[in-house]
Amino acid sequence: KPLQMEDTWELGREYRPEVVNASFQRNWQEELRSGKPSLFRATMRTYGLSLALGGFYKLVKDLVSFLNPILLSRLIGFVSRYNTPSAEPIEYGYFYAISMFLVATVQNVAFQQHWVQNQRVNCLLKISYTTAIYRKTMTLSNDARQKYSVGGIVTHMSVDSQRVADFTANFSHHLWSSPLQIILALYLLYQTLGWCTFAGVLVMLISIPTSARLSRSMRALNKMLMGYRDQRMKIMDEVLSGIKIIKLYAWETSFLKRIDEIRVKLELSTIRSYGVVQSMFSFIVTLVPFAVSFSTFGLYSLMDNTSHGPLTPQLVFVSLTLFNMVRFPLSHGPMIIPALLEAMV
Repeated sequence: KPLQMEDTWELGREYRPEVVNASFQRNWQEELRSGKPSLFRATMRTYGLSLALGGFYKLVKDLVSFLNPILLSRLIGFVSRYNTPSAEPIEYGYFYAISMFLVATVQNVAFQQHWVQNQRVNCLLKISYTTAIYRKTMTLSNDARQKYSVGGIVTHMSVDSQRVADFTANFSHHLWSSPLQIILALYLLYQTLGWCTFAGVLVMLISIPTSARLSRSMRALNKMLMGYRDQRMKIMDEVLSGIKIIKLYAWETSFLKRIDEIRVKLELSTIRSYGVVQSMFSFIVTLVPFAVSFSTFGLYSLMDNTSHGPLTPQLVFVSLTLFNMVRFPLSHGPMIIPALLEAMV
């Protein structure tokens, strides 16, 4: 049986386009009256509290997650000293194990709430931007319509609005979360391994200029790609609007050649170049966490190995846990730059 409208449930009132658009348009009109309209300010006025709530859940998740390495260190120390004169009471072991379970539970609940809040804001932003663009399109003058093709307007409504909504709802929190996680992880690593941790910091600092250069290249290629897509959509709009004349004069081959030149020679070649640069960027992002842990452990084994004792299981497992925690902001943090650049384009 084909899916019918009566088979679907009714959309919640807060997600209906007329309700979402009314709230967003009220703040957008205030920006227009101010003389210097800003989409960012209008978005923050409309969805700032929801974004802040998602950020609060993210902060709780990040802070609580750093309790795990501390508890793990205590638990490994408890096990290693068990049945020795310096052993701690058995109640301490139960406390460490139960605390790790509670920390993991709070961390998971906070992350899920953060994710749900982000997806809700993402949906509302997409509705707001798409409806605002459609409303503006309906009020364009004849002179303004000559500047914008139907394909370009459709691209703004479908692709560009989704990119801005994705960055605002999903990636914007990483602007402050990734540095916070890196700072806390490096501090705990310094407390665990001492000055050898700065070897990992040096590796990260070396990788930043390379990542920034690749990000600039990705931005330039993405801007070129958007221009080629607009050209192709404009020609497609001309073909569809004048299909009778094209068939009457047998101009199909000529228009197909024009479309293929833009699609194959320009657009696909730019996509290929973008993919090469993106693969290089992904390779560096994947390599950096491994290089950070390798350089830190290697330097500690060769040069130090005394300030915090030899590389015992307690030091190794705790350090690996911290390196795993810093791996996510190191690998996904640089990806914020391309996402921000795509939203700006």
